[in-house]
Amino acid sequence: MNSENMKAQAEGILENGKAKAAAILEDGGKMDQLLNQVEEKLASVPKAGEYLADVPRMISLLKDYIQKDYMDVPKSTLIMIVAALLYLVNPRDIIPDRYLGVGLLDDAAVVAACIALTKKELGEYDAWKDAKAEAAQPEAQA
Repeated sequence: MNSENMKAQAEGILENGKAKAAAILEDGGKMDQLLNQVEEKLASVPKAGEYLADVPRMISLLKDYIQKDYMDVPKSTLIMIVAALLYLVNPRDIIPDRYLGVGLLDDAAVVAACIALTKKELGEYDAWKDAKAEAAQPEAQA
């Protein structure tokens, strides 16, 4: 499968997952469960590093949104991120994770498609987090 086909397939997966993602986004208990599952999966596949490196940032955005610390994000972006995370923890995805070396390729493709589709909003979130961290640092004494 070439990269264009994989990208199109990943975008289709995200599109198909939107309804379920929207429902989970509205249910605090299910969101907590999903975020815990994603964090457990990341801990269990440490060698996935570069392919799933943006997932913690996606989790952070969702947590800040849930806690109402960061609300300046379109609902469509949140739904897209939740759809990607749902796919990531799905044990019956296109290439099962039990196939070492290739089992995370489809997960990485879906995460990459999500990042590409939400790049602007994730960048704005990063800027907000940086500004918040900078404001929290004590003033340097002159």
